[in-house]
Amino acid sequence: MTTTISYHERAMELHRRLLVIDGHADTLERVLEEGHDFLEPAPDFHIDLPRLLEAGVNCQVFSLWTPPDYQGERATTRALAMIGAVLEMQRKRADLRQVMRASDLDASRPGFCFAFEGAEPLAGDVALLEVFHRLGVRMVALTWNGRNPFADGLKVGASPSGLTDLGVELIARMNELGIVLDLAHIAEPGFRDALKVSRGPLVATHANARALHDHPRNLKDEQLKAIAERGGLVGVTFVPSFLARGGADLEDVFAHLDYMVRLIGEDHVALGSDFDGITALPTRLGGVQDLPLLTAMMLERGYPEARVAKILGNNWARVFEEVWK
Repeated sequence: MTTTISYHERAMELHRRLLVIDGHADTLERVLEEGHDFLEPAPDFHIDLPRLLEAGVNCQVFSLWTPPDYQGERATTRALAMIGAVLEMQRKRADLRQVMRASDLDASRPGFCFAFEGAEPLAGDVALLEVFHRLGVRMVALTWNGRNPFADGLKVGASPSGLTDLGVELIARMNELGIVLDLAHIAEPGFRDALKVSRGPLVATHANARALHDHPRNLKDEQLKAIAERGGLVGVTFVPSFLARGGADLEDVFAHLDYMVRLIGEDHVALGSDFDGITALPTRLGGVQDLPLLTAMMLERGYPEARVAKILGNNWARVFEEVWK
């Protein structure tokens, strides 16, 4: 008698065996704002530790995002408070591991690292970058949506500027320390400048294809190709307004993922959920526990296991290995 294994069962087996890395989540902002951690079940969060374990996520990148009204030293303190919240959770749960180097990635255990979503916590002082690097910041997006001392974000107006002199200096220091440059949220002039002045792979942690849905946060084909040509990647994101008009479904997530795979190749597409940074999610994707449903869809649509492994985590691991060394 032959037993047929379902796509979901195959997906769950892959999540238990392969590296799974999500390049962007805003959970720590919610930890501070809502006053409780994610070690125990937190059904109102998109991520908690039990569901992270269930989904087999081996490295969750947590953003250290600061609201626009947090500027200067207030932004620095806010970012440090997020790091402190995780350190406090680590004292309670030793299996909550910090990933500081590529060799820390382990397909059998969960882990996390930190990223800036906007470099406001530096308070305009590039020297602080090394301090945050020692605390575990391994990826930096220069901007969120507005203007800061380094560059312009996507919502500064009709005529945004590119990198400032301080932005060029910051990227140079990131290259020296081995910190991944994230081009999510940056305005197009800064995007083009960053391609010129940075070295090695760069990424867009959470963005989709503008050719499928014309949203300012999605990337044009030439931007996607430019990232791929540098050996980087784009993290497909689950923000409904980036996926489709009038609501989104898991099918829309796969559509953007598949478009980018076809355009720039399977080596340059990964996961960048934006869990806990948005109030709604696509239908059939209610939190981190549902990541295997996307994997099952990839398998059902004919993706070979080697391609799935790259998208789930190996592409992020490759970029981390090249930059962090």
